Amino acid sequence: MKKGILTAIAIIVLLIVLRPFVRDYIDIINYNREIEDLQIESPEISNIGDGEYQGQYKVYDIEAKVWVRMHAGEILSIDLEHEHERGYNAEEITGRVINEQSLEVDMVSGATHSSKVILKAISRALCQSDEAVCEGQ
Repeated sequence: MKKGILTAIAIIVLLIVLRPFVRDYIDIINYNREIEDLQIESPEISNIGDGEYQGQYKVYDIEAKVWVRMHAGEILSIDLEHEHERGYNAEEITGRVINEQSLEVDMVSGATHSSKVILKAISRALCQSDEAVCEGQ
């Protein structure tokens, strides 16, 4: 009888100790799945009207807020607020978007997840334009 009670107590203690680790593991799986499944709409930049468009996107601890300024069918500038745990160099993705005038740019090496979140925020901003043709925003 004592052995059964000690075994039950040991199992309960083990479950209590392991619970945060299991929860973190599940969060990591969900985070990776959300990043992998992230679809970035790429509207035709030249069709977007003049003005400033705001967009944001968040996946767990990565969040991006952008203000995209458009003039004469071109992206003039992108202001960015980027919160992250890692991905410090991801901010350079905005320069790539401006240089290419497209959201179809290479991700920043070592900051792929942050790059995707920033691109999704830019996509959301641009898809607010009446001229943009976007799906799933």
